Order: sequence, then C-alpha cells, then structure tokens
Amino acid sequence: MLPRFPRFFLLYLLGLGAASLVLAETASDQLRPPATSSPRATVQSLLEATAEAYRISEETGEGRLTLPALERAAQTMNLSQVPPTLQESVGIESALLLREVLDRIELPPLDEIPGRAAVEAAAADTTLESLRTLLAPGEEAGFPGGEPLGSWRVPGTQIEIERVEEGPREGEYLFSPQTVRLVDSFFGAVEDFPYREGALENLYSGYVLTPGQGLVLGWDERLPEWLEVEIGDQTLWQFFLAVGSLLLLILLLRFLLLAGFRWDDRVNRRGREESSLQVLWRPGSILALPVAIALVSLWQGLVDDWFNLTGTALLVAIDGSIVVRYLLLAWWSAIFLSQAAEALVRARRLPPRGTTSQLLRLVARLLMFLLIPAIIIYAAQQLGLPAYSVVTGLGIGGLAFALAARDTLANLFGSLMIMFDRPYRIGDWIKLGGEEGTVEDIGFRSTRMRTFYDSVVSIPNSEAVSMPIDNMGQRVFRRVFTKVGLRYDTPPERVEAFLEGVKQILLANPDTRKDYFHVVFHDFAESHLSIMIYFFVRTPDWSTELVARQRVLLEIVRLAHTLGVEFAFPTQSLRVESTPEHPASGTPDSPDTGELRRLAAAYGKEGAKARPEGLGVFTPPHEEG
Repeated sequence: MLPRFPRFFLLYLLGLGAASLVLAETASDQLRPPATSSPRATVQSLLEATAEAYRISEETGEGRLTLPALERAAQTMNLSQVPPTLQESVGIESALLLREVLDRIELPPLDEIPGRAAVEAAAADTTLESLRTLLAPGEEAGFPGGEPLGSWRVPGTQIEIERVEEGPREGEYLFSPQTVRLVDSFFGAVEDFPYREGALENLYSGYVLTPGQGLVLGWDERLPEWLEVEIGDQTLWQFFLAVGSLLLLILLLRFLLLAGFRWDDRVNRRGREESSLQVLWRPGSILALPVAIALVSLWQGLVDDWFNLTGTALLVAIDGSIVVRYLLLAWWSAIFLSQAAEALVRARRLPPRGTTSQLLRLVARLLMFLLIPAIIIYAAQQLGLPAYSVVTGLGIGGLAFALAARDTLANLFGSLMIMFDRPYRIGDWIKLGGEEGTVEDIGFRSTRMRTFYDSVVSIPNSEAVSMPIDNMGQRVFRRVFTKVGLRYDTPPERVEAFLEGVKQILLANPDTRKDYFHVVFHDFAESHLSIMIYFFVRTPDWSTELVARQRVLLEIVRLAHTLGVEFAFPTQSLRVESTPEHPASGTPDSPDTGELRRLAAAYGKEGAKARPEGLGVFTPPHEEG
C-alpha cells in the first residue's frame, strides 16, 4: 500500500494529465479546419461554426473567444476575388450574413445535399445513370439538370457552392465568389422575414454592434437607444468613432509633416549660413513619414478590429488607408534614396559636383524608378487588383511610353555613357556643338553649360555623346600665342636682345613649359617688325591661366623699356615729291653698279657682314644644349 503523500501526489498528476488532455482537445478543436470536401460538408461546417460562436458568446460574453469559430465559418467562403487586406473581415461578415439568410429560408435537409459519395463518383467521371446506384435517397437532387458535380445551388436561390479548380484550396467546395459578392443583397431581401425555428436570432446585428473583435451578444442592451441609430448601415456610435478618429488622424498627419518640413528648413538654413550648402537635407521628412505611415496603419486597425465597420464603409476606409499608406511609403522611399546618395557623397568626401557624385545620384534615381512601380504593384494587389494585370498594364504602358519618349530614353542612355566614359566633368571648360563654356550640370536629359556670356545652354545628352568634344578643362598645358610689333627703326642688335630677354623671361617663369616654346622675329608687317611669342603655361583653370599670361606679358613690357625698344603703332608714311615752293630736282644719279654688287656680296657666304646665325645675342631655345 502506497504512503499517503505519494498516493495524493499520484492522483494530482493523473488529474493534471487529464486536464491537459481536455485542454489539448479543446485547443485542437479550435484549430481544426472546416470540412469542405462536399457541398453537404460545407453547409454543415458553416452552420456548426456559427452556432459554436453563438454558444460561446452566450456562455462567456468574451468576443475574442468566438474568433476561432468565426474564422472557421469564414473559411467556407471563396474569397479569391476579395482584396487580401479585407479577406478576414469580409469572410466573417459574409458567413454571418449567409447564416442569417439560411435561417430565414427553407433549406433542404442535409441528407439531400450532395455528400462525399457524390463527390467521389463525380471524380471518377461516372455517368449520371451509374451515380444513381451510389447516391442516398434524395441525394440525386443535388444534380440540377443531371450535370456532373461541379457546383450545387440551394433550391430556389442564387446561393451556390462551387468546387475550387485552382489555387491552394483546389478541390474544396466553397460558397462561390458571386455568392460572397451578393450576400448583402440576399440579406436585404429576406431581412424582414421571420426566423425559422431553432435559428440564431440577431447574429449579424450582434456582430456589427460588438466593439473590438469577435461576437458579443446583447452588447446593444448596454448602449442608449440613440447610439444604435443606423447611418449608412453603421450605428451612430460607430459613425462617431470612425469620423472622429479620421479627423484626429488628419490633424496628426498635418502636424507631423509640417514639423518635419520645418526641421528640414531649419537644418538647411543653418547649413547655408555656416557654409555654401548646395544639397537640401531632409532629416525631418525621413523621420516624419514612417510615423505617419504607422498612424495610418493604426487607424486602419481601429476601424477594422475595434470600431467594427462593415460593408461599404469598411471597404472605403480600408482602401483609402491603403492608398494613403503606400503613397507615403513611395514618397519616403524617394526621399530616402536621394538622401542616401548625398550621405554617401559626403561620407566619402567626394566633390559635390564631380562625376562620381553625379553617378551615385543617377543610380539612386534609377533605384527610385524601380522601387516606386514595385510599391504601386504591391498596393494594387492589396486593393484586390490582379498583380499580373497591373504588371501587364505597366508593361504595355511602358512600351507605349518608350515609343512616345524615345528621345528621352536616348538622352538617359546618353547620360549614362557620359557618366561612365567621362569625356567631360562638371566644371570643365569645353567646346561642344559650336558652343563653348563651363559644364554646370549633367542631368538625365541634357548637359547644361554656362557660356562666357553668362547664358546657359542645354544640349541633349543623346546629341552630346555623338558630337566632337574639345575638353579645354583636361589640358595639362594651356597655349599662349601672341605677336608683338617693334618699330621699323629698331636696330637689329636691340631686336636680338629683345628676343633673348623674352626667352629668359619664359625660362624664369615657374608656370611656363620650359621644353617647348618659340620666340622669333616672324615677319615684316605693314607698320612694324612682327615678333611671334608662342609658349605654354601649366594651370588648372582659365582664371589661373589668365594671371600666368598676364605675368609673362608684364615682364615683356618691362624688358622693352629696359632695352629702349619701342612698340610700333599702326602708321602710314606719305612722301611728297614736290611742292610749288620746292620743285622736284630731277632724276638722281644711279650708284655705281660694282659697288652695289660688292655690298650685297658682303652678306653672302664668307662675306664680311654675313651673320646667318644672328649677332650672337639671341640663341633659339631648340639650339641650346
């Protein structure tokens, strides 16, 4: 015989085990799916699930405990044509409305509704004559017109149960999508009819009046009668809560977004004061928009689960919240991607107007153009629009758009080629298509260039990539070519000294190229001796080039003053042969021909006056060393 304490402990364990089995059985009952293997099983599942929810509500008064039974009832409905976000609410509402209709009409006995035997016979493709041997008495009535078992309709009504032919519930018998769509009108047609014996009275009205989730019978008895007045199929308290919460939501969204915009303005204003800020930062918008999305989602949950709107009001509220929520999400995505590109530019310390920075911004915009259509497609699917239809529509629309916007697409590809090939960058001085100026921006469609007249020229990128591009900004050395005119009476010794001085100036200047330049007596011009000066300076931009050029030219002017060399002015000489006071003196005597020949020969080879290499003052740069 066991001691007293162990015996008590053993009995406790046995009791605990039995209770666990009961709880497990109850939980498994709550989770069991409805039987939908035949029209008879589907009708029976609907009746049993709604009756169970009614019983639980009467016994406990806890709405959440009725949810499993209500969800099983909803699973007898074919909700394939209902938007995913509305399937749970519409399914429960349709099941309760259908039960209200069935409680008011003459429903055939269950044994007259096609059962599993009829389904199995139809699956075997048996003819109607052979089916008669398999059917229970009266079961043949389930075959209107003697057709194979693909659907069954409640006699004298449009309430129909169809076999699902595709999808995750293929092979099950569910109340057809058309029945789900018309069930509200069915209920309106029989609402004034009396209940049959054993009906679940006020089932649907109890669900509509229940705040929160589930079914609580008798809730209307706790409210004043004036709150139960219906406005658009909704009671007055539901109408007040829905409209009041919507107004509060609008005020919160307005306050939140305005606060975000003000934050953005404050950040950008401070940035402009502290530095030359070129990028608009949007921290306020990035934080405000997700909170706005969360508020819209919260309002949708309140309307659906707590205010318990039904019918058209629920459909409008849910669809409206979906549209607003995904519009805010698309807006936030666009801002976030653009700000992420700018943050990456700043983190890597890239030039804000450089090609790499522009390429990052372009990638962000391309991602934006891919992400926003994806959000639109997903939102359309949540609204109940077929995703394939939306994608096909976007594809056809995209094709039409591509045909209508070929130039725009060509410009887009041109901008990509410019970004990757980099024939020019922002800030470069270029000559493009007959235009000359500094590149200010490389956009999606065009390259904007500021000319030296301070005007802005936009050249389509599709044309820019096919034009010859003279990029003056990529020069290592910049050429300076000029001519200086000396007076004709300048002695040759001073001309050579001037050439040598200019050469030394170029050699001494730190910005000039030392291995290639020319300083030569170039030509006899109309009114001066023409000196050509040709050299290069190493400068990063045009402004620096102008200063370097100026320094060289100022040194040349100082050199001319030092040597006593004068620059020539454009002049003409007029020779007067005679005047009345001074008549012409006749033809002068010709010089001796032999003397002239001797003087000319003195400048020839081995001549006394010959200086073929100059006077020795100036040595050309290419002959040195």
